[in-house]
Amino acid sequence: MRGTIAKLMSDIARENGITILFAIENGSRAWDMASADSDYDIRFVFYRPVDDYLTLLPKESVITRAFAADLAPCDVSGSLFDLSGFDIFKYLKLLASSNPTTIEWLYSPIVYTGDNRIFLRDYMGKNFSQKKLFHHYFSLFKKTKNDIYEKGMLTHKKYLYAFRGLLNARYVYRFDALPPLSFADTVEKMQDDMPADVFDMIKKVIQIKSSGGEKDLIARIGVFDDYFAEKENEEYSVFSERRPDEAVLEKELKRILAGNA
Repeated sequence: MRGTIAKLMSDIARENGITILFAIENGSRAWDMASADSDYDIRFVFYRPVDDYLTLLPKESVITRAFAADLAPCDVSGSLFDLSGFDIFKYLKLLASSNPTTIEWLYSPIVYTGDNRIFLRDYMGKNFSQKKLFHHYFSLFKKTKNDIYEKGMLTHKKYLYAFRGLLNARYVYRFDALPPLSFADTVEKMQDDMPADVFDMIKKVIQIKSSGGEKDLIARIGVFDDYFAEKENEEYSVFSERRPDEAVLEKELKRILAGNA
């Protein structure tokens, strides 16, 4: 499959006249939460020749494509390969705002093209905004919880995704560090944050999801509901003042573009 994805990336680079800095997996496969029918969430960062930026009609800063299993272009809702890429300018602006999703791209263990082990990885790992990361993950938790309780989307997958948001947020708050990309690792590191019955149930649901039963409608899981209510109502108010330095990111932007001038 890696060869197929690398070929798709090569075609996109050629068709759009871009250079791909790196292309990675970001989603359930990168989070160790994949099931047998999980699709591929491929994310990439690209840049253009310098002359392409010196224009009154800038080219698109986001490139998206979706392909079915037979590699025919299709709508993303029915795709096996979901590809989305950000221009380096857009990507660095998001990093400057400590956008967690773009930080995660730097830590994905599944790399299809290029190399995400770059200066930006170490820099963002030490200079992210604790407050922004916390609120992103906590908002993700609340949104997914709303899907479960108010929209009736009672599935193992939704419960796990709500837990990922909550545990990542609490990890960032407790340790002022980036949470592990692997959800299973986060669960293990946060074991002392939850009752034993909640910890055991998470492990069980992870197994259910990996076996393919993630989308089946289920009854409410009481131990999860109680834990959600308790942790949502705790106070979260003390954060470090650290944030990325835009001057450092701009220097890295110039270094990258200088190689493609």
